[in-house]
Amino acid sequence: MIAAVLAAILGGVATAWGEDLIGSDSPDPGSSELEAQVRDLGTTNDQLEDELAALRDQNSSLDRELDDLDEQNQELREENERLRSEADDGAAPQEPDGDGDAPEKAAGDPPGAVVLDIRRQTDSPVQVMLHSCLDLDSTSADWGAASVFQDLCYGDAGVEGVRLTVMSSTPSRADCEALTTWQQTISHDAVVEGMHLCVQTNQRRTAYARLAALDRSAETVAFDIVVWEPT
Repeated sequence: MIAAVLAAILGGVATAWGEDLIGSDSPDPGSSELEAQVRDLGTTNDQLEDELAALRDQNSSLDRELDDLDEQNQELREENERLRSEADDGAAPQEPDGDGDAPEKAAGDPPGAVVLDIRRQTDSPVQVMLHSCLDLDSTSADWGAASVFQDLCYGDAGVEGVRLTVMSSTPSRADCEALTTWQQTISHDAVVEGMHLCVQTNQRRTAYARLAALDRSAETVAFDIVVWEPT
């Protein structure tokens, strides 16, 4: 009898304990939804932070590119100002002399300069082979290059011509026209790069020739040339 009562009591306790346990483990539907929303919000926040970091990197890159463009723009402005200044200096008109005429340009002006009394001039040095000559009165593209004796030649004896004179520096037209002593040959020993020559053509034009290049092994010379019209 006592055993039966104890068994009943213990059974009741066990039943109550089990119900408490079952009740405590059962999920609360509302709590689970809130936890899921929190997790979603956390994920969204992480994504937003990643996107924000990427935007910050892009912004820094754009700032650097903008600085580079500003520097390039400034350099272009300075280059434009320099070119404009050079163009203004080159276009400055010549002041007339006492007779009202523009002053004469020196023979050593760069090839390509426009001067009214110049018949023609080289844009780049014209090459002369050994045993070849140039006709400085010619208007052909090759300066009348031929193997017959002309105004300016390169031969066995050296540089030759109708009338030649070596000058110590770049002469003007007036310097060349004032000469009274001429020669026909400049010997090979005296032929050097940078040599300045006054030349008189067989049609009595005055010319200036500068020996721009000398290649003894290839047996060639090259001249910068200015030829004036007679006055």
